[in-house]
Amino acid sequence: MSRLLKVKFLAACALTGTFLSPLSAVAYAVSALDEPPARVVGFRDLDLNQDVGVATLFARIRSAAREVCEPLDNWSLRLLRQQFDCRQDAIGRAVADVKSPALTAYSLTKSKAAASAVQQR
Repeated sequence: MSRLLKVKFLAACALTGTFLSPLSAVAYAVSALDEPPARVVGFRDLDLNQDVGVATLFARIRSAAREVCEPLDNWSLRLLRQQFDCRQDAIGRAVADVKSPALTAYSLTKSKAAASAVQQR
């Protein structure tokens, strides 16, 4: 391969890499959007056999769901609905992951209370 051909080849590779780099960043961002938002919630310090422990864990789960689902700059009704759905899904997944009947029952009670409060408005 001649020197000029090598330079042209290397230039073409460099330009291709330059043009493809943003595409890979976009592809990564899109794949990251496919993953549900997540936050680790610790509960080793809680006794889930006690009502206060269950209530505390549920409050931590709800707080974490707010952190990952409710950016402060969204005021559109559609986005607010998406945030609500995101929060409910996050809470439901977290409660299910704990596998505690007491936490599941507590969560269902809270969900029903929230739904009835929304209906009364």
